[in-house]
Order: sequence, then structure tokens, then C-alpha cells
Amino acid sequence: MRVVAFVPSKLNSERLPRKNVLPLNGIPLVNYVLRTLNNVEIIDDIVVFASESSITEYIEKDLKFTFMKRPAYLDTNEATVQDFIGEFLKQIKSEIVVLIHITSPFIKPETVSECIHNVIFGKYDSAFTALEIRGFAWYEERPLNYSFEKPYPRTQDLEPILFEQGGLYAFRREIFESSSRRIATNPFIKIVNKFEGHDIDTHDDFQMANLMIERKLV
Repeated sequence: MRVVAFVPSKLNSERLPRKNVLPLNGIPLVNYVLRTLNNVEIIDDIVVFASESSITEYIEKDLKFTFMKRPAYLDTNEATVQDFIGEFLKQIKSEIVVLIHITSPFIKPETVSECIHNVIFGKYDSAFTALEIRGFAWYEERPLNYSFEKPYPRTQDLEPILFEQGGLYAFRREIFESSSRRIATNPFIKIVNKFEGHDIDTHDDFQMANLMIERKLV
């Protein structure tokens, strides 16, 4: 069963310009996820999917990857993740797709491997990383994980709320082709801590990532 890792990238970002190649601790950001993927044995190919080949100039020479040029229409703000995946699947042959975002530099190789193995060998049709929040949550003006009709719980007794971390997804090709979704009806959910799940979207996120490296938190 062929496993291909899919690394979408665009150099221009509205909130943090050129974030995918900004030097994090002196190393262009794109290298972190490529290092991770290079340490996952079950992956057959790693594809950087970008409209500009100039991103390859920022990638460390010893890292294995394939550059694939994508259509320019995917650089628009209207393009969705589903558009990216759909276009990617037109160009590659793979039963299992691993989508990982450059903006999640601290995802561990063992996390990627666990997600892939659960999709291939487990009972799951897809997998993703999630953050667990244990707090008093509300949705649509109502308590979500506790009730006013019962005694007020301790924080540690609350049912945790899971959020998609957004950095890593693994799924079977036929799942996306039949539903246009990267998460299907029976996903494996890999909970990661706030350090591993840190996502870089703004300048503050980037500064925090630098600080986490300096303090040896990742």
C-alpha cells in the first residue's frame, strides 16, 4: 500500500508574510516538517506541493522530497484545503495520503507513524491530531460539557473538549474521492500536547515557537 506525504505551501501569507520560509531558530520553517517526514519509514514519497519552485532553495540538501508544481489558481484566498487535496490526487498515485502543514513544526515522527498505522492496519478510515481542552465550554449560549441541573463539577472532572489541531491528517484516497472530506466517519484521533500541537499563524505564534525551542520545550 503506497503512502505519500503531501506538504502544501505558498510563499505569500496574509497574516504572516513568507511564513513557510521564515527562519525559526535560524532554520527555514519548511525544514521542520520535512525532517519529521524523513524519519517516518512507512512513507514512500514526500511531495512539496507549491506554485513556486523557489521554496526548494530553502530546503536542506540532505532531506528527501519531490517538488510538484501546482496550478496558480490555488494561490487565491478562495482556494480551500479540499481544492488542494483534489488537485494533488489528480497528479499522484497513492492509497494513503498524509497531509501535514509546514506551520506545525513540532509534530513528532512517532505521531505521524501512529496515525498512518491506524489507518492502514487498524479499524479506522482516517486520522488527525487534536488538542484536548478541559474547561467550562459554551456553545450557542449553552454550557457544552456541564449542566446547570447538576452540581458544579471540578475542572478535572469535566468531559474534555477536542479540537482539530490542524497540522496532520491521514486518510484513504477513496474516502476523499467519495466524500471530499479528509476526516471520515471513523477517525483515529491522536491527542497531542500544546507544545507538539503549536501552530504558527501569526507573528506572536512565531515568536512563541522560537521561545519554545530556546527553553527546550520541544
